[in-house]
Amino acid sequence: GAIVNVSSVHAVVTSTNIAAYAASKGGMLALTRAVAIEFAPDNIRCNAILPGAVDTPMLRAGLGRGHVHGDNILDRLDNLARKTVNGRVGRPDEIAQTIFFLIDEAQSSFITGQALIVDGGATARLSTE
Repeated sequence: GAIVNVSSVHAVVTSTNIAAYAASKGGMLALTRAVAIEFAPDNIRCNAILPGAVDTPMLRAGLGRGHVHGDNILDRLDNLARKTVNGRVGRPDEIAQTIFFLIDEAQSSFITGQALIVDGGATARLSTE
């Protein structure tokens, strides 16, 4: 079997005014590692994905926090997209495909207790660049 927890890049890098959210996502990583260890004897793997900016209603609602500039939602999405290495915001189906990869025994049978960042390279770029 396989468990895939959905955390967030906010577990490893974060922004202003979401401390409780970031803390909960960090806790999800600790839970992922503990479950991987505890259920390994039963041949159950546990991993987490850490999505970055994915175009969802939650992301759009959060763009009003002031951490991304722009006169309207589309400007804010464009500015957020520029912060990724590949220059765009993710799609929900890309997150679903990552989850499928991690649950598929044929593709990921030797992966457990890990956090996979899926963020278009946003966390790869140095913040001062």
